[in-house]
Amino acid sequence: MKIIYFLSFILVHVLSFAYGQDKLEVDAKYAIDTNSSWNITTVKSKKLQSFDQGEQLDIGYNKNSSVWCHFRIKNTDNSSPANAWLSFDNCHIDSLIKYEEMKPVVILGDRTANRSPFLTALALSLKLNPGEEKVFYIRVKKEISALTFSYQLTDADALARKSDLKIAVVSFFVGIVFLLILFNTLLLAISRKRLFLYYILYSILSIVYILISANYAKHVLFPEFLYYSEFRMYASCLWIVAICAFLSNYLNLRKYEPVKYKIVVGANTMNIFIMVLTLIFFALDKRGALKIPMLIGYFNFLIAIVLVYWSTILHLKINKPAAIYVIIAFFPQIVWGVCSILKFFSWIPTDLHTDWLMYICLYEALLFGYVLTKNYIDTFQKNNNLIKEIIFEKERSLQAITQVQIRERRSIANIIHDNFGSKLAYILQLIQLKNIRLAEENIKVLTSDIREISHRILPKSLDEGALISSLNSQIFSLNTGLPNAKIDLFVYDFPEKLDAVWIYDLYLIALEIINNALKHGAAQSIILELYGYPDAYVFQFSDDGKGFDLNEVVKGFGLENIEKRVKYYKGEFEINSRPGEGTVIQITIPNQ
Repeated sequence: MKIIYFLSFILVHVLSFAYGQDKLEVDAKYAIDTNSSWNITTVKSKKLQSFDQGEQLDIGYNKNSSVWCHFRIKNTDNSSPANAWLSFDNCHIDSLIKYEEMKPVVILGDRTANRSPFLTALALSLKLNPGEEKVFYIRVKKEISALTFSYQLTDADALARKSDLKIAVVSFFVGIVFLLILFNTLLLAISRKRLFLYYILYSILSIVYILISANYAKHVLFPEFLYYSEFRMYASCLWIVAICAFLSNYLNLRKYEPVKYKIVVGANTMNIFIMVLTLIFFALDKRGALKIPMLIGYFNFLIAIVLVYWSTILHLKINKPAAIYVIIAFFPQIVWGVCSILKFFSWIPTDLHTDWLMYICLYEALLFGYVLTKNYIDTFQKNNNLIKEIIFEKERSLQAITQVQIRERRSIANIIHDNFGSKLAYILQLIQLKNIRLAEENIKVLTSDIREISHRILPKSLDEGALISSLNSQIFSLNTGLPNAKIDLFVYDFPEKLDAVWIYDLYLIALEIINNALKHGAAQSIILELYGYPDAYVFQFSDDGKGFDLNEVVKGFGLENIEKRVKYYKGEFEINSRPGEGTVIQITIPNQ
């Protein structure tokens, strides 16, 4: 569709040069009034230069200059009248005044409340009878800015087609961008990310700048507004500041390119200061002093844009997809902006026409909207999958815990039934037989068995703070039943007894980590190391098991539970593992 619009625009543009020329003969000349001091009487005594149709007249940066154009147009057909439009392609001329017989008869331009009948040009209607010749002057004025324009004779149909096409394209562009702004506003409310705020500001400024540059604001919205030239200038400045801020945030230059980030921020801050300064100059009517601040501002913009794009190229090594997107999405706009800046400095002979900006912005807005939407959907789906994995892992862990509890209860039940039950029955029988001595011996054995089982569940020595002896006892018992694995405990300056509430949790955590290493890691060697420092206690667990990828494996319910218990005591939990290289877990508890 954009290609169709573009080809239609070119076709209309070419055809518009043909209509109305076959009957009319044009002789045009111009002279530059540097101080805008001439009037219609004095201009007649000035030397004028030839001015052809389609010729681009560029007088560069000016302050309060005017261009007087003299037209002699003749209808060469002696049998029929000729109707045509004299159009000037610059829609942002401050004032365009047509003089006939020493009097102004038509006034158009940004500094006037009048508007042209067509969006794409400041156009004046010409009606000539058969063989009639008309002579008139036109005064073109633009106070503070670069001034370029050309003229063309065309007909109303060609101008209307170009105008209608441009209105349709601009309206479509504005509608699409407004939808993107609404969508990104929702994303901003959900995510609270500054990136979306920068995009919203950038998009709003893009709309403002396009509406002014395309003459849409003057022609359709607010024809009586008189300060479009200044509004356009400040909108473009803020637009570039916003795009630099957006790209800096998108590429995270503060983290990856801190020096360039500071320079970009400094350049943008300087430009905002310059904008405030120029407003003061406007208020004091010191417009002649605006050139230097504007030159500095454009130079700062050029520095900021170059640095951002330089950082984008360097960012290919850090985040290639993001950097490629920035290059693809914003390269056309950057080219347009750089060309405009270079044209202001007169470093290039011409710049890209304003109409190109509409197509560029439309392309960027659609592409960026698609990428933001896709990224948000991908992130949303990824988070959903992550939540599902966590829930599944928790459910699996709860099932495992339930199975362990059932197994432990069945083991205790079997011990009570098979061991304690039979022994109690035997003791009861001995009592009935009045064999008191043998009954007492069996009661002592039963008491020892009960004490051993109780110690296996939670050692009594933990109540006395003997963490080391409790772990040694449990490790000895585990090693006895492990034919293909070995567990070692090493102690370095760790106290034999501790008066700390966390030793119960550390005991259970140690057993849980050992169980994970044996069951999930298939470890053959497990080493527990306990370190005592003046300000902290360090527990390190290492094994030679299968290991795992920390970036791919979500923390299971067990590890998550361990970390929470450690954090409860204001400790630190750290885990390091790689596939095939085992696992190392370190827990640090402050000595409070």
